[in-house]
Amino acid sequence: MLFSRPIRTTLASATFSCAALLAGCADPQGRYDDFETRDTAIREDQGSGEGGSDGEGGSGGGGGGSCLPEAGAPDGDFFFSLSAYLSPRAPIVFLSKLTTEASDGGLSFSLSFQPLEAADRKTPTGEPFDVGPYEVSADGQFTAELPTIVVPGNANPISGSELEATITLTGALCAPADFVCGDVTGTATRPIALDLKGSTFAMERITDPSSYPAPVINCDRDPARPLP
Repeated sequence: MLFSRPIRTTLASATFSCAALLAGCADPQGRYDDFETRDTAIREDQGSGEGGSDGEGGSGGGGGGSCLPEAGAPDGDFFFSLSAYLSPRAPIVFLSKLTTEASDGGLSFSLSFQPLEAADRKTPTGEPFDVGPYEVSADGQFTAELPTIVVPGNANPISGSELEATITLTGALCAPADFVCGDVTGTATRPIALDLKGSTFAMERITDPSSYPAPVINCDRDPARPLP
């Protein structure tokens, strides 16, 4: 259903220039100064408590023994939301395909991403890209270090600017894997450099190709802001 093109390092932020997200508007420096002030305040508030949206690093399941699905069982199409921590309810969304296979460690997975327009969260835009494979531990935990990626401006719901970033997804893949979520870390590089720590992702299985799930932004399934 999706695609299978090699990853292109110029494709740099499918998810994500939160920096680009948050700073690439008519007055990029002025907006950056504002976001930098908010960033400092947020990080001071976070101070003693790090971790993800579920209070335990945002890994969304896992732990307590093997929860791995059989290779191939969870494969399929997902609606993927990436939520930058400075504006979490306005996620960048993608049509994504999950592919799993057996590996020496038990299981590995790959993902394909197709950015969707922010205006309707359903129209494909820009170039699709593939990432992986990534190993999954016996308790379902994974860390997926994505290459530098880019999504076009019309997939950016905040500023409409092209986004560029290098990110890591940390979460859990447990049977039946109809919902996968976790934390996002990394750095946006364009148009303004910004630390993305504190961001989240969530991906939900698509059961009806004609109607995507309503996007949620974290392991608590908090809803994204409705479209205007």
